[in-house]
Amino acid sequence: MIIEYAIFFALIGFCLLLFFLSERQYKPRQHTPRDKCESPIERRLYDGLLARGYSPLTQVPCGKYRIDIALVSHKLAIEADGKAFHSSPQQKARDKRRDAFLRNNGWRVMRFSGRQIFRELNSVLDRIEKEISS
Repeated sequence: MIIEYAIFFALIGFCLLLFFLSERQYKPRQHTPRDKCESPIERRLYDGLLARGYSPLTQVPCGKYRIDIALVSHKLAIEADGKAFHSSPQQKARDKRRDAFLRNNGWRVMRFSGRQIFRELNSVLDRIEKEISS
């Protein structure tokens, strides 16, 4: 009798395992705008905006450029500048051209360094909210 119970529960466990594996296998992965974030600083800023009730989009195309994080309803482009890609004179000049292009296409542009995003996220979010309300 004990062996029959053991076999019965082993079969139940095996069936449950197969069920959960098949659910996982056939359920397509939901992609979110967060999945498009290209760096840890973008993810941190995205999460902060989400926590404050905003619906940020990431890597939003605008002409030949992509906006790191956009609050489309407010037409606000937020750029998260990592030191490696935004510190040389050539990169700074490129960022100025990009900002001018975005502004000419109706976007307000804000830039934050990775250092600001990691060390002063609440201050960064407050500045974004101030820009939105102005």
